[in-house]
Amino acid sequence: MKFSIITINYNEATGLGRTIGSVLNQSCADYEYIVIDGGSTDGSVDIIRQHADKIAHWVSEPDRGIYHAMNKGIKAARGEYCIFMNSGDTFYSATVLEQVLRGGLEADVVCGDICFGQSNICANPDHVTMKTLYKHTLYHQASFIRTALLQAEPYDETMRSAADWKWFLHALVFSNATYAHLPVTIATFEGGGFSERQRAVGQQEVEAELRRCLPPRVLDDYEDYCVGTTPFRRMMNGVELVPTLCRVIFRLDVLVLKLLNLKWKAEWIRRL
Repeated sequence: MKFSIITINYNEATGLGRTIGSVLNQSCADYEYIVIDGGSTDGSVDIIRQHADKIAHWVSEPDRGIYHAMNKGIKAARGEYCIFMNSGDTFYSATVLEQVLRGGLEADVVCGDICFGQSNICANPDHVTMKTLYKHTLYHQASFIRTALLQAEPYDETMRSAADWKWFLHALVFSNATYAHLPVTIATFEGGGFSERQRAVGQQEVEAELRRCLPPRVLDDYEDYCVGTTPFRRMMNGVELVPTLCRVIFRLDVLVLKLLNLKWKAEWIRRL
């Protein structure tokens, strides 16, 4: 079996119905579907039961948070790759899994793209470096992760918001897991989840983990990139995530600034 599609839900019956519909509508049938409900009281369980014959595994019981629930799904997974499509999130089209299979699944982590709202499609990066994950994370709704890796190293349940970021950091940077980007739009993102509502919590967890696992010399090297202490850096911090034309403009701007810096001698320009 190729895919384990995992949905985490708690009192989001309307979104859950949309998510289940998008999963069961896939043209590719080489998957199992797992639903982990946190003991909902809003009718979610009734919706799950309506589709129980097409769900390989489901539970409805209290959990200790989103990552505990996600780890329950991982433990039950039997597919080669896991993807999380949590309540409210939907596959972008009925042929997503079919397109992914055609594109090839060989790397440990294979990421496609994600759609925010009606038409705002954002790409996961073609290549992942430390800089990619120093400030940003990958869109997990568009990420196919080798199940064996997740089962060997589940999500950190002590974290409230950034455990998926931490997993990507340690797997791709410190353990050198393989990565590939597929130019396929995988999911439409519902938004409004805990991580989005509690950005400050996630940022605090990210900063604490970076200080825990990186030596001061590395942290110092990335400080301006992360904090954005200069006006130019604050403006361009997200350049790695924007279209190619913007990258070209960014590089031209840097060239112009460095030429001007022959006169200005500004330290922050020299470090660009």
